[in-house]
Amino acid sequence: MTGKGTLDQDDWAWDELLAFLSLSKIPPVNLLLSSYWTMGAVRHGDYIAKVRIAPDPVFAEAVVRRAIAPASAPEVYRPALVAELQERSYAFDIQVQLCTDLERMPVEDTTVEWPEQLSPFVTVAKLRLPQQDISSPENLEKVDALSFTPWRVTAEHAPLGNVMRLRKEVYRQSSIERHKLNQQPRTEPRSADEVLDPARRRGHAGGA
Repeated sequence: MTGKGTLDQDDWAWDELLAFLSLSKIPPVNLLLSSYWTMGAVRHGDYIAKVRIAPDPVFAEAVVRRAIAPASAPEVYRPALVAELQERSYAFDIQVQLCTDLERMPVEDTTVEWPEQLSPFVTVAKLRLPQQDISSPENLEKVDALSFTPWRVTAEHAPLGNVMRLRKEVYRQSSIERHKLNQQPRTEPRSADEVLDPARRRGHAGGA
């Protein structure tokens, strides 16, 4: 917050601290009941936007294992997710919030929440999760060998802003080091069939 004592008090990271504190107040819930945002802005064709993946209200209402107690077991999120998807399918709404005012909806300052009064989120697609069994340890091994980056998108949806540009190299270096430590080859799949069992995926593609 203080740059290890090197910053003047006027330059202390108050905005970042307040943003962190607001997140810490959110109670832990089943992953299917959480919403997920792009950390910063992204290109949306000719527009600037933020993207949110929010639970479809109809599917969210059917979730049984809702509250999560992190201290109750060594692993709590994955068992709840596994159990829910074994019993029923699920869906998220893919939503877009377009930037309509660069002053009040800045691209470079990710601590500023874009007012929904200026531009509400609009659902543009569905992310559908079929009923399935994801409990196999083999799934974890396959996922562990992959790399996450918000830059794996087309040019029309490229991340924007200094934080997103920084993430590109940070995530790349993190992937390199993790694969080196785990003694894994750092390769990316050319299709979903190289990661998931094609027999399980057949007939279960998500739709927009």
